[in-house]
Amino acid sequence: MAIAKKGTLLIVSGPKHDPGRKHLHVVCNDPDDKGNVALVSVCSVTGTNHDTTCILQKHEHAFLKHDSFVLYARATIVSTSSLTNGMAAELIVMHDDMNGQTFLRVLRGICRSPQTPRKVKTYLGCDELGAEENPTT
Repeated sequence: MAIAKKGTLLIVSGPKHDPGRKHLHVVCNDPDDKGNVALVSVCSVTGTNHDTTCILQKHEHAFLKHDSFVLYARATIVSTSSLTNGMAAELIVMHDDMNGQTFLRVLRGICRSPQTPRKVKTYLGCDELGAEENPTT
């Protein structure tokens, strides 16, 4: 199974008291000509201090057990080779793809969230499209 747009990955990402815990990450685009993709992570809603740009309900993906939010502040661009290496080391596990409607909400939120790093917004074409447009990558 290849790393591609709408795919999800479980990546070891803490927290400190549980360093082996995996968080759901969404692949936002097909690999570019350099083999890079943009990833956003998903976290459980535990209070009121979170990005409300894209709230996911537990029925929207098989991994979700609670209402969750997309943590656009930690959006990043990574090489597919590093993801493949992480899978070989069992630090990353592929999971079910996002359904189309949920994926579009996640993707649109990249440009809309004030917390998304500028580098990621530029990479996905938000600057050319405007904050309310959907990235085409």
